[in-house]
Amino acid sequence: MKFSAVIFDMDGTMLDTERTYREVFNRAAVDCKIDFPESLHFELLGRNTQDCKKVLLAHWNDDEALCDRFFDRCRHHHVECFDQSPLEMKPGLLELLDFLEGRNIPKIVATSTRRSNAIPRLTKANLLHRFLSVTTGDQVEHGKPAPDLFLLAASTICVPPDACLVLEDSEAGVDGAHAAGMTVLMIPDMKQPCAATLARASAVCASLVEVKQRLSELV
Repeated sequence: MKFSAVIFDMDGTMLDTERTYREVFNRAAVDCKIDFPESLHFELLGRNTQDCKKVLLAHWNDDEALCDRFFDRCRHHHVECFDQSPLEMKPGLLELLDFLEGRNIPKIVATSTRRSNAIPRLTKANLLHRFLSVTTGDQVEHGKPAPDLFLLAASTICVPPDACLVLEDSEAGVDGAHAAGMTVLMIPDMKQPCAATLARASAVCASLVEVKQRLSELV
């Protein structure tokens, strides 16, 4: 496993925020008087807003009115839920960042979250200054599992895709990074990976602590 730069996903990989999103979805579902099963939430993991809407429309038989109402309520609860919930980092993140910085390995972010949410979140966590660039889901037409987000991210620091190591928690993220020709380490969060995703990841790690241990043997 050779790499010249590391691309970090944000939600679920660096920041422990996926359960906050679950609360947002639950509250929006109550407002809309619908069920929102965990299996549907799992389909949305790692995807940008545009692609989440496609998944939901397919699930709700192309009910545009319901989908628009749901997203409107999500936007309403998003502010409240993220203000109320502490912004916690995943175990081992700071140590991993220190490790990479100590070896002058470039670090960038590729997140499906829209920029208007991603930048404040990274700033609040005091992480923004530690990355050379941040590429967000609203900057590409096709989000994860398409490779576009990762390719755009790599282009911001002029590193070829095959020299990038990606850290991801979601199946969509692993699939997108693999499609971009990058090496991927998966750190599952809410959902364990299916067999197809496992085959695309170079390894599955229990935490960022394990990621650092693996990388320390290579660098």
